[in-house]
Amino acid sequence: MSSAHHDTPNMSVTQEQPGTQSWEREVVPRLPNQLHEQAQQLHAFERSRQIGSASDLLRGVLAYVYTVHSFAHLSLWSVLVGVADISANAWRKRLRQAGPWLTWLLQELLASSTAVAPWLARSGLRRVLLIDGTHVPCPGPHGLIWRVHTAFDLLTGRLSQLRVTDSHVAERLELFELQQGDLVITDRANGYRERIAFVRERLAHLVVRFSAATLPLHDAQGQRIDVLKWLKGRHAPGGRICSLPVCIQQQGQPLALRMIALRLTEAQRQRA
Repeated sequence: MSSAHHDTPNMSVTQEQPGTQSWEREVVPRLPNQLHEQAQQLHAFERSRQIGSASDLLRGVLAYVYTVHSFAHLSLWSVLVGVADISANAWRKRLRQAGPWLTWLLQELLASSTAVAPWLARSGLRRVLLIDGTHVPCPGPHGLIWRVHTAFDLLTGRLSQLRVTDSHVAERLELFELQQGDLVITDRANGYRERIAFVRERLAHLVVRFSAATLPLHDAQGQRIDVLKWLKGRHAPGGRICSLPVCIQQQGQPLALRMIALRLTEAQRQRA
């Protein structure tokens, strides 16, 4: 009785994987031209004998965020896909040093287009920014919460600004860099006098929901407006829009605004 002997080919773990080909073809061409130079200048990429390029370092960062579960797992992953043969501690050091470089990269990728749509230019507006915040709980026993504050440029279809803070920093418009001619659209979290005044001081415009209890409104003579009473007095049918010139007091000075209200139809009320 004879037994056949089968040899398994020795496949190098550093052989280029299909994922590497996709990375080089689909991701690397979209990265900023100064990626490597900035990585060196900001001390994220100081030696190339362990990690071949700044784009490989970025790939490791993204794998740590989206794919692996620990630095030990990242070390195994990087060997198997041929990115780098370095230890878990070496990856930990690399990622700790990469913060300023990643901040630069994010700013480059989120930079808005300078082109302005013709109809927008005629209106005197430059950008339409949708501003909002969300909470991101962190895994682990301490229950930490991060807040992600975003400004989405509606016309270019991409994020233009992003801030990440801890739970001690509330949602507020002061976190963003606004330009003259911006139109900011945001929710009730920013419907406060100080935040509205911040936008207007920068010669930008604002559409914001508000609560009558937290945003006192006045008429041109400085008299307080009872918002609910005024709305009930319109006797508006469902679907009608009502508006009223109003003012808010900021540092003793009136700031002119317009209050807009929509009487919901029954179907809209059910959806809401």
